Amino acid sequence: MIYQAAESPMANFARLPRRRQAAGTALMALALLFLAPALNAQDRTPAEADRLYQQVGEQLFCICGCRENLLTCSHNVCSAKEEERKFLRELAGNGKFDESAIKQEMVNRFGPGVLQVPEQSSLYPLLAIAGAVLIAAFGAGFWVVTRKGERAEAPGREIDPELEARIADELKELD
Repeated sequence: MIYQAAESPMANFARLPRRRQAAGTALMALALLFLAPALNAQDRTPAEADRLYQQVGEQLFCICGCRENLLTCSHNVCSAKEEERKFLRELAGNGKFDESAIKQEMVNRFGPGVLQVPEQSSLYPLLAIAGAVLIAAFGAGFWVVTRKGERAEAPGREIDPELEARIADELKELD
């Protein structure tokens, strides 16, 4: 009995026609593209998790009814804030969740009252309109103040030539 060495997968791949090699390479690249986020979804470092915890926590309310910020709720016997903070800390430490996903998970668990400004709020368009109006008002004011054109004289006021001559004579006397 003759023993044959097993061929490597790369040796088999090299024998395939070029089209199949290209298709196989494209499939491998596509698989890596879809698997990259899952491979990258590792736990965050404690510093990153704490930064995200603070950042998202500043945008959430405590649901105990006090309507205070989650991170600064001043109730001593508030069990809601402890549960919310614990869940937020778990989500912030999980590398699979970004800021918007964390907010969505908090809404799923504690309800929409946890968000200080709900995502579907009409506050954002109102702020954009108010900002546009302010910019337009300041622009119009700037244009009025800085325009260089003819100056409007008060109607009904004519310059008296006799008065001008008298003022000129008095100014000459002062010199």
